[in-house]
Amino acid sequence: MSEIAEAELRKISGGFNPDKGNWFHRGLDLSRPTEITPEEIAAFKGHYGSQFGVPMSGLDWWLDQSPEVLKRYRLYCSLTLRVEPAVMGGGTLAFYMLMGYVKGTRYVMHSFLNDGLSKAQAMEMIAIAFVHAGPRGMETIAEAMQDLEFPEVPEPAARFPKGWAPDIDAFRSGIDYSTVDLTAEEKASLYDWYLRTIGEIPPYVRFMAEHRPRLLKTHRSRIENMLYVLPKQVWPTAMLYYHVMSRTAEGIRENVLLCKAWGVSKSDTLDVVGNALVYGQVEAATMVQNEAGDIFDGWQD
Repeated sequence: MSEIAEAELRKISGGFNPDKGNWFHRGLDLSRPTEITPEEIAAFKGHYGSQFGVPMSGLDWWLDQSPEVLKRYRLYCSLTLRVEPAVMGGGTLAFYMLMGYVKGTRYVMHSFLNDGLSKAQAMEMIAIAFVHAGPRGMETIAEAMQDLEFPEVPEPAARFPKGWAPDIDAFRSGIDYSTVDLTAEEKASLYDWYLRTIGEIPPYVRFMAEHRPRLLKTHRSRIENMLYVLPKQVWPTAMLYYHVMSRTAEGIRENVLLCKAWGVSKSDTLDVVGNALVYGQVEAATMVQNEAGDIFDGWQD
């Protein structure tokens, strides 16, 4: 295999389609799992160095110990990624932040930088992750972001899937952000937003509206005033990714429904689920079947 230029290494962050006859991914010839060449090793290490900004010493360890294990892992992983690279929501950031995994958090952010996110978009990605990562996660991101600067206007700019676009009004339910009390009218308006948008009201929304309405309202105030520059579709794909990855079944159905309602394709939604299973593992697909199997079964793009 010929050497891969740095620009090309950065382009192969998406998945691949073996039906096209090209089984190379991230520098590895995945059609030959029991063999590896020095050129493959160099290309694999080069990809992670350029795309993520840091070497992956854990994966590199397999290059010396058992390349077959690494190649079979990468074949699985590569098939969970969108074939044509595009930025979607990544729950990995919240997951790594919450675990205190500084190196992983940095390589996710470096990947966003490499993908062409602007500073404003990157801050919104962190804001999404902050919802679940909390203060501990912010300690992680503060350390991981040292000396990592995003441009105000990147060139080239990030590419999102076709049809994805910012739409802050899509989040708005009609609540008054200047107060913390959820009025009867606001409760009805919020319920109506869920029914109009996803066709049902999640159980946690009903519970919080009845027993802790102020917490529900202030939670919604965060969500409804967060994504001004990122496409609205980043929210449900990031949330779905995180819930599958962390094996939190309760968050799956709502976000699959939001993906469908907001124009995320079935294929892209399944790629989100599949990539999250790299950590959640295939057994976690049981949750997806239980929570949203009926949605996928009847979904026609």
